[in-house]
Amino acid sequence: MKRSMISPLIGIIALGTSITVAEEPVPVGLHKQLFVDDYVVAEKDAVTRELGQAKKHGIVMKPTLPTDFIPPRGQRGSRYYDRALKSGRKPDGSRVALDFGFFTTVLWNEKDEKFQMWYMPWRMAGVGYAESKDGIHWTKPLVGKDGKSNIVHLSQGFSCSIDPTVPRGHPEKYKAAFDSNQDSVCRTCLAYASDGIHWSDYNDGKPVTHRAADFFCQILWDPIMKKYRLLCRTDIGGKGGAKEYRSARIMVHDKGNDLKNHPTAWKTIADRIVVDDPKKEKNPWGNPRLQFNWMTTWIYEGVYFAPMNVYTMDRSGMFEGYDYQTRHEEDVMDFYIGTSRDGVNFDKSWIYARKPLVPRGPAGSFDKDGVFPPSQLVTHKDEHWIYYGGMNERHYSIGRDMKIGLAKLRLDGFICLKAKDKPGTVVTKPFKLEGLRLEVNVDARAGRVQIELLDATGESIPGFSGDAAKTYRGYDNLRLEPKWKDQTDLSSLKGKVVRLRFHLTNAKLYAFQIQ
Repeated sequence: MKRSMISPLIGIIALGTSITVAEEPVPVGLHKQLFVDDYVVAEKDAVTRELGQAKKHGIVMKPTLPTDFIPPRGQRGSRYYDRALKSGRKPDGSRVALDFGFFTTVLWNEKDEKFQMWYMPWRMAGVGYAESKDGIHWTKPLVGKDGKSNIVHLSQGFSCSIDPTVPRGHPEKYKAAFDSNQDSVCRTCLAYASDGIHWSDYNDGKPVTHRAADFFCQILWDPIMKKYRLLCRTDIGGKGGAKEYRSARIMVHDKGNDLKNHPTAWKTIADRIVVDDPKKEKNPWGNPRLQFNWMTTWIYEGVYFAPMNVYTMDRSGMFEGYDYQTRHEEDVMDFYIGTSRDGVNFDKSWIYARKPLVPRGPAGSFDKDGVFPPSQLVTHKDEHWIYYGGMNERHYSIGRDMKIGLAKLRLDGFICLKAKDKPGTVVTKPFKLEGLRLEVNVDARAGRVQIELLDATGESIPGFSGDAAKTYRGYDNLRLEPKWKDQTDLSSLKGKVVRLRFHLTNAKLYAFQIQ
């Protein structure tokens, strides 16, 4: 078998059918284990790691309100945009929704049983708000201060999160990070709300970081580090357009998670995070062609997932582009996913392989030139719902018109271990068995899967291995409970250190969990 990611060695044991080295047990407990990396994998043979493919469900929200579109000249809040965007209309005379859905956050409000969305309309208008009961059909309540719009905050680069450490109704239940429209230096600010609609500022509205914030800013509770986590941007060089060299910065709160009394107490734990593409392509300004337009964090089952907006930077400055048919490969945006166990070092392999989680659409589609990730994903009805901004022209085109789409992914379906016609095996590292049942997320519709239990050294356990383990053919199950002859559950092994061995043929393995 092929060896990968071996834990600290504690001794050599006999060769044979057993694992050739003894390893420290990994802390599995009753937590779900994802196969996004080799954290729990000791051995694998004839399997490859494969990225999941989200299934697109089309457009779920279109620009409809006046604030969703480029305003007429003189009402844009910027002389630059008055000059660069000219009429703000398409050749057919309709208005352009240049920024609609550029930054999008969707959260599930379990108390009120509704989806809440915060999105970017026209960039100088602020933050638009929408609600939905089913996540498909959305309304834009006129909850703005003037009662005539859905604008709930004056900022851009805005994302928010629901804080699980405080109860519903708490004044700080929702927390937001953003680039203030009022701060010309481009620095991150923070706010809080009890309902996600009526916001108050931390730090009297003043920035809490240094430059930069022209990014998808994010604050959220990190249940692994048990700290508030803040993401924003760092400039490595240049200001403005493709002359910039953009990177990400990750910080954690350093004063007891007391944001009201210590709003600026942020410690940087990672800085200048870049794509670092091995191909080392350069743009005309000598900067890397692939750059992070932003990256955020979504924490799921002990893994830090990073929705990554990767910008292919080939232009600097607005241009008159209204080509809504050609699928371009320059000045475009792609949605990749990265993973991390420590919340600092992220795997960017899928970028290097040019395999996006939600690919851009075909020629003529609403998302052919850009897919903008949300700040977080929503797990709903045993699926991961991914809301994204779709762009039908290049980033610097003054005809860039945007809408918000939805893609869905099977539960835990981000990354799998896949075997084809040649039978493959996956053996876990040892772990203490703390439950009575095993559940496996596996797709073997076109093949088969068998699950054995081994002892700590990799030797078969009578009654749980070989012919005693049932083979499942044609199964696609999020929670397959494997059975063994003459064994009703795992109670006879509870408290012992064991391993799992998966036999796969034309099958995909996503996760397992001891219950």
